[in-house]
Amino acid sequence: MLDIGATELLLVAIIGLVVVGPERLPRLARTLGLWVKRLRGQVSSIQRDINRELELEDLKRQLEARGGGLKMEDITGDDPFGLEQTPTNTATEKNERSKSE
Repeated sequence: MLDIGATELLLVAIIGLVVVGPERLPRLARTLGLWVKRLRGQVSSIQRDINRELELEDLKRQLEARGGGLKMEDITGDDPFGLEQTPTNTATEKNERSKSE
């Protein structure tokens, strides 16, 4: 990520000691450490989410390729059991029965 050597860290520490002072430097270092820890946690969380989404997209592509013409929407659509088609069919059947009577 960042390539910081020992000499750069020593230089930053000396500048921090001169600018901030010896009394407040430990508290500032602790606060910066906590912020860096939080930032790293957020970055790793975002990386996990992105990797999970990429794996999901890969699985979708594999499913569509092997599914024999089925798409992901066919499997996980709003109405996976075809229940929405049943009322229209029964209404058509009722109309046909009333016409025949």
